[in-house]
Amino acid sequence: YQYSPKWFKYNNKIKVNNQKLNLNLPLYPQREYSTAYTSPLNTVKHSEVINKFLQEKNLNPVYSYENLHLESIQELIKQETQGLSGVYLILNKITLDYYIGSASTNRLFVRFSNHLIHLSGSKIVKLAVRKYKLKNFAFFILELFPDIVTKENNKQLLDLEDFYLKSLLPNYNILTEAGSSFGYKHTELDRIRMKSNYSLERRLKIGNFNKGKIFYDETKEKIRQKALNRTKINYSEEGLLNMKKKSKPIILYNLDYTVYGEYSSITEASKAINCSVKTINSALKTDKKFLKRRWIIKELNTP
Repeated sequence: YQYSPKWFKYNNKIKVNNQKLNLNLPLYPQREYSTAYTSPLNTVKHSEVINKFLQEKNLNPVYSYENLHLESIQELIKQETQGLSGVYLILNKITLDYYIGSASTNRLFVRFSNHLIHLSGSKIVKLAVRKYKLKNFAFFILELFPDIVTKENNKQLLDLEDFYLKSLLPNYNILTEAGSSFGYKHTELDRIRMKSNYSLERRLKIGNFNKGKIFYDETKEKIRQKALNRTKINYSEEGLLNMKKKSKPIILYNLDYTVYGEYSSITEASKAINCSVKTINSALKTDKKFLKRRWIIKELNTP
């Protein structure tokens, strides 16, 4: 098996990857940026906009690509990223907004295609590409992951992505922690409607009222029909906005008291950090306000 074609192909891929990685690049866990502004593997000349962006962000990407609308460039990305893994950045050259993500082994081109060609990735990127056209975007490989990604080391890749997310704060990313789900199913106003219709006090009353009761089929049907015929409460936009103002804005600190993020409501924070509202509320009631042994949480206007 050691000298079979399958072994040779796998071993050769590792050698190629090692050659690509055998540069003075900032590999995990080392965390430093280079001050040079040319991509070390595909030495292309950047446009003035790209040079300025990379200089301001102090970035030295491993690969850089412009003119993404050209099939030759798309094919080049496919060839050069084959078998590699790492962290990528998508840049809108007009607005200078950008998106950061990570891809496991041999998935970088898939990520590129999903986001920019098929428009089946980030919804924000999809809308931006439709508005500004693909030719006005650039694609970068910020850093290569040094190993073939497996279930065992995938967390390290997400940590690498998380470093760039928290360092560069990309405004095309809805969430700021790698591995979390993207997108919201409800708008803020929708969440307020649901919250007002089914408050904690009301849930407790319903729970206590029905506790220990046995419902027969006829009774269940009456309850079902009553629920279906319930008059829907319609709140005015002004009323909903007033309720939104009363929602608690909170701030999350890292354990060293550097700011992790600010959120307009507990619900928004729970989505961003993938933590339940109940857990956040419990942490707010404690003296030390530790949340999941990772953050310190406070109401925004609380000293």
